[in-house]
Order: sequence, then structure tokens, then C-alpha cells
Amino acid sequence: MTKIFKSVYFNVRTSSRERMWDTARHASRVCTPILPAVKQQTSLARSASYKTARFSIMVKLKQFVRLFPLINHQAVPGAETADLLYMWGAFPKMTNQPFVIELDNPFVLSYYSQRFFNWRLLAIKRKLRRANYITYLSETARNHTLELIGPEFAEKSKVLPPFMDKNYLYNKRPGDGIVRFLFVGLGFRRKGGPELLKAFAALPNENAQLTIVAPVPEEVKSAYAYDKRIIFLPPQPREVLFTKLYPESDIFVFPSILETLGVVILEALSFGMGIITTDSYATPEMVKNDVNGRLLSHPFLKKTLLNGVPTIDCVTIPRDEFTAKYQQDEHFYETLSSDTLTAMTEAMNQTKVWQDASIELFDRRFSPDLWEQKLVEILSPVSTDA
Repeated sequence: MTKIFKSVYFNVRTSSRERMWDTARHASRVCTPILPAVKQQTSLARSASYKTARFSIMVKLKQFVRLFPLINHQAVPGAETADLLYMWGAFPKMTNQPFVIELDNPFVLSYYSQRFFNWRLLAIKRKLRRANYITYLSETARNHTLELIGPEFAEKSKVLPPFMDKNYLYNKRPGDGIVRFLFVGLGFRRKGGPELLKAFAALPNENAQLTIVAPVPEEVKSAYAYDKRIIFLPPQPREVLFTKLYPESDIFVFPSILETLGVVILEALSFGMGIITTDSYATPEMVKNDVNGRLLSHPFLKKTLLNGVPTIDCVTIPRDEFTAKYQQDEHFYETLSSDTLTAMTEAMNQTKVWQDASIELFDRRFSPDLWEQKLVEILSPVSTDA
């Protein structure tokens, strides 16, 4: 595709997630990206920073900020020459430059405070009217936001999922008759790790193997030490995930209790893996039940309508309340575990069918070419031919 010679400032931060940096880098296909003078922090480094005193201070500061009905604004240093600003979850501060704003969910605009989002809704809508486009990681996030801000924003609301390459071209599965299940998640409890372990331990197949890539408590590892089919690994760099773990695995199993998109699910899809995950917010966009995997029933949330679409809304429930009520170590979801066992049993016989369907779904909805076309559309109002 012909390069669009327009400069776009991508407001990444040191702590921005990999998907944001990926967008900024791969945007060079269609524009000239301008980035702030910051270095990327890996997900592992970001996770480690959560244990520092500095992070504790930042948490307290954010808690203080959330006492006030503020709208999220961010400075854009070095953006003076840009033709367009691409913002993540915040309005640009002290500039009249045209901008695109990406939302992972609507409440990011009020620092994830739903109460203040409702209080400041009129002001938020005034600011959104200035945006060239509002982009979303998923159709579900788009539906959710339009449910709250109204249909007047439908035309400028576009879905731009995270960039993902055709990673299935680089698979190197051993082909030794072993069905390799993979779980990747920094939040072992919230991602359904305990339910998964109990389910897999009950799977009778000797030719099944489960690799858990997560910070698993030592007492949990000890409890399952008898099952030699289970491999525990600490969190791994993205390079290891992409060059070894994903390419060598067959089925991605991720019975997460709270998930809005699940970039790891999209990563697994890009490798053509069959997928077992919970029906939660946008996960049905990547997993079609009994086609390329299995969608597990959510253990406690029921579907509600978001812009007319039945959806498991795990966003509206306040995170603090969710953590206190549903993530306690002693709370175990038997139905989620038994459903996971049923799905893994099915996966043993449907592995190749699910894998082929994942490749077809990825190419149809998430391929690099489609991503590029969507980005061109988003940038086109302020782009000119070279």
C-alpha cells in the first residue's frame, strides 16, 4: 500500500502496553510516526515495578486524584510538527491539533471512575466531538461506549484491534502426538489459574501436557507436583512467548474471570491455536464456540445489552468491588473448573479442526492487511497524497 506522507504523533509512555507500542511502530506502513523521547518498558518490567515503593506512592496519588471529577488529559511533548495526534484514553492537553482517541473502555476518560464519567458526561461528549475518530480495541468496547454516549458518535467510532502478524506461519509444533495446552497470564487468580489446574489434573489423557506461564504460588506448585504433565514457568519475555511457547503449543486455555479483550487470546489466535476461554466482554470476537474453540460460561456474570448486543459486561462492575468479592484466594468456581475440563476433553479430539478455524478467523478479521486498511481509514481525513 502506498505510504501516506503524514506525520502522526503517538502518545506512548514508558509504561504503555506492548499493543500501544506495536501500533506506533507498525503505523510506519501508512504514515510517519513521531514518538515522545521515552523508552519502552516491557510487561515484565512493568509488573516488577508494581512491587516498588514508587509504585505504591503512585497508587495513592491516583486514588487521591480519583476523589475529584477529573477528565483524563495528557501532555504531548514534541508533537508540535505533527499533522495528527493519536491518544490513548486521554484528550490532548493545551493544543488545538486534530486528534484520534483510542478507548479500551469508556471509563478510561474519567480515570476509570464510573461515577465521575456520568457526572462529566456532557463535557466528555463536547471533547469527543472534536476528535477526528474514536477508536476501540473491540466491537464490544465500541458498543459499550455508544450505549453511554449515544448514536451521534457512531459514524466516527471505528474498531482498530491490536496489530498482530500472521504468526501461524512460524509455528513449529513437534507433531509427536502430545496435545500441548498453554496458559499465559500475570494474574494467576484472576485469570482462572486454580480452576484450570484442578480441571487439567482430572483430564485422564496421558498424551496431554499443560504449560503454565504465570507467577504461581509455591504451595500451588507443590500441590500439583505429582502430575508430571504440568510444567510451571515464571512469566516469560515476549520474545520467548513468540519464538517458543506459542509456536510449539496446540491449545490456549485461559478461563479468565475478568477480561475485556485479552491480548494473549489474540496472540494465540494469530498462531492458529485452538482456544478455550471464558465468555467475557470482547472474547467472543476471537473465539467462536465449537468452531475454533470453546467459550466457557462466566461463573457469576449474566449477559446484558450493550448497544443492543448481548454481552458479559465485566467493565461496569467496579474493580475494587470485584477484587474484594470475587478474587479471594479461598473462592473457587467449581462450574468453571468442570466446564474447563469438558472443553479440554473435547479439545483432545478437535485440535486440528479448531486450529484451522482459528487461522481462518484471524485472516478474516485480524490480519495485518486488514489492520492497515483500518488505520488508513482512521488517518485519511487528515492525510494527503505524497
